[in-house]
Amino acid sequence: MKKENTPEREELQGGALPETEIEELAGEPAENGVRPAASVPAPAGELSGGESAAEAPEADEDAAAGADGNIDQAAGEDAGEKQEKPVKPKKEKGKRDTRKLRYGGMATALTAVVIVVIVLVNVVANILNERFPINLDLTADKLFTLSDESKEIARGIDKDVEVVLFLEESELENASTDGTGAIFKQLHELLELYDSYSGGKVKTTYVDLNSDPSLSLRYEEYDISSYYDVLFLCGDRYQKANITDMFTYDETSYYYYGSIDVQSSSVEQSLASSLMMVTSDVTPEVLLLTGHEEDSSTIEGLQSILEVNNYSVTELNTTGSEDYSEDAVMAIIAAPAKDYSDAEIEALRSWLDNDGKRGRQLMVFVNYAADCPNLYEYLSVEYGLEVTDNLVQETDANRVMSYQAFYTYADMGDSEYLSDLSGRLVLAPTTRQLLMNAGTNSDNSLYNTSLFTFPESAKLIAMADALGDGEDEGQEGQEGQEAAEPFDADEYPVVGGAMATSWGYDADNNRIETNVIVLGSHLLANQYFTSMSTVYNEEFLLAVANGVTGNETLVNISTKPLEQTSLEFTSGQANIFFIIFVAAIPVALLIVCLVIFLRRRRL
Repeated sequence: MKKENTPEREELQGGALPETEIEELAGEPAENGVRPAASVPAPAGELSGGESAAEAPEADEDAAAGADGNIDQAAGEDAGEKQEKPVKPKKEKGKRDTRKLRYGGMATALTAVVIVVIVLVNVVANILNERFPINLDLTADKLFTLSDESKEIARGIDKDVEVVLFLEESELENASTDGTGAIFKQLHELLELYDSYSGGKVKTTYVDLNSDPSLSLRYEEYDISSYYDVLFLCGDRYQKANITDMFTYDETSYYYYGSIDVQSSSVEQSLASSLMMVTSDVTPEVLLLTGHEEDSSTIEGLQSILEVNNYSVTELNTTGSEDYSEDAVMAIIAAPAKDYSDAEIEALRSWLDNDGKRGRQLMVFVNYAADCPNLYEYLSVEYGLEVTDNLVQETDANRVMSYQAFYTYADMGDSEYLSDLSGRLVLAPTTRQLLMNAGTNSDNSLYNTSLFTFPESAKLIAMADALGDGEDEGQEGQEGQEAAEPFDADEYPVVGGAMATSWGYDADNNRIETNVIVLGSHLLANQYFTSMSTVYNEEFLLAVANGVTGNETLVNISTKPLEQTSLEFTSGQANIFFIIFVAAIPVALLIVCLVIFLRRRRL
């Protein structure tokens, strides 16, 4: 008879005891150290009627062994769960993975933010640099940077200007920074800066006539004759310059050795002047009076200064039949060696008077070795400025150039036009003393004002004693100086340059003036001295000229010396740089890197 399989029997057949019995056995205490044996399984005959009696013992043994094994396994698993539960290794590992993910995500996000910020800063910097250029100019005199005066000129340009250069841009852009290469490089850099500061009003065009000669027809009307010509175009106005005129060089070195030793640069001057002239509605006209063996170096120096500062300079030979220009605002007599005739003095007087309307100016440079009695009498009688026969000699070694007593430094005078140069010095070689006889009371219709003076350390020497028998400047500086007997002036300071002002009122009750300027040293305008950075000859001449002519030029732009300078350090400075850049900074970087490395290892 086949017995029904109950759940208990099925569990036994599967080799396992019921859970209740396992729990009872596991939980029942042992008596005398012996745990009670498990219940013996039913005989094999009860499990299956078809099984032989011979197989029953083996089935019983297998069942018993299986039951014992299952009991031990269940007990072991239960005990293991109870022991491992407090450790929870899988959960702790999950926490670590989450923390790594969190820190890694933060690092990635921070890196992305930094990259975005860098890109934005770069974009903004490029935009700002186009509008407000930022250049690092390490040259001593800022050759490749626009001065504040030039920036004002650029910002004030409200007309479109085209600057045409007749060469390839690469010749300027890739030029060296030595000699003439520095001039080319400076020209290229400053033109780009003018473009930026003018808001795009000043554009540069490079025309290579060698590669395309037909382009010369486009500029034929401007008489382009040189490879280095520079053309400034603005509407109907134009101005032409040449790169070779934008610097001074040692002519002796060029004559003997054929090398161009550049001494100073006037690139910024030339650009500013030409831009002002083509964009200005009015350009003051100045007459350079010739015909009396004027000093050529004085004329060249004056032309160089005035033309690059918005003046139109025209020469007029007073010995001919040509009349004075009615449009000119100032005439200049540049150190004549021969005197003016009575007729020439009368023509000059008539032009200055301007039919009683005044408003015209005269500047006279005195040749220290020349005698011009008619001219000097006119200046003394009509304007109170007397040119004496005395030369100024300085006894203070700190106020002379190269130990030459007649190459003296002078102080700025009392003129209001020189207020911005107060405390500066001019170099006034071989100056003839002036006397101001009209008085200094500005309420008078005629009064005098000093322009440059010498202190009590200056002495006077009679012209005859100073020059002796020598006819040239070299003898005067050697033989004449030794034989001369210096003496004190009757009044100090000694005046070397002065201005007479004659004024009145026009029909509309407006004050009108005529100014006559007399400068006892014609070498004031020599290019060698005007290009020196230690004195203010050029600024002095421009301040006076701008003041009396009413020139609306907003700035005075001077030349820049082009000297090769070396960067030198003392031993103490060298040690400081060594400590900072060789020791301190590298060690600091190593520490920072180590800290970051250790912190990241713990993540």
